Amino acid sequence: MDLPLGVIELENRSVGPHGEPTLARACKLLLQSWDAGDRGRELALHLMYLCWYLMLEPAHLTGMETSDALAERLQVVFNEVHEYFSSRMVNDPEMLYVVGLMASISPWLLGNDDTWRSRSEEYRRRYRELAPQGIRPGVFKDRGSYGDYFAGQARVKNGY
Repeated sequence: MDLPLGVIELENRSVGPHGEPTLARACKLLLQSWDAGDRGRELALHLMYLCWYLMLEPAHLTGMETSDALAERLQVVFNEVHEYFSSRMVNDPEMLYVVGLMASISPWLLGNDDTWRSRSEEYRRRYRELAPQGIRPGVFKDRGSYGDYFAGQARVKNGY
């Protein structure tokens, strides 16, 4: 995995019943790399997930305070990363799955509700063409909070 040093550790510290609110710090490390020009797939997956999750969940879980300057950028960054990878996602079941699922859960967080609902449906259709049995939870093994979250979702029978 090509992620900035410390990201997986911060993500892992957030997982479980005794998790710490470290995800905002992990997101900031990823965003520094993105802003410096890193366009790696793994970085993009974690960055989109963390932007979405930080918008969705409260500060006591994530460490993202509404007064944090990053809070204002989360939706913009999610869309910027999505736009950069959108043409490559068509043959990437994992990307289709995670972006589509996030859009399915809370399209209003990502921008225009109708646009993101439509994308979610399109991504689900395409992802299921590529992976008719669904995505295997093992794909997400040892990939921090990102992996923990989506492995759990992938275990849902007949889920997204």
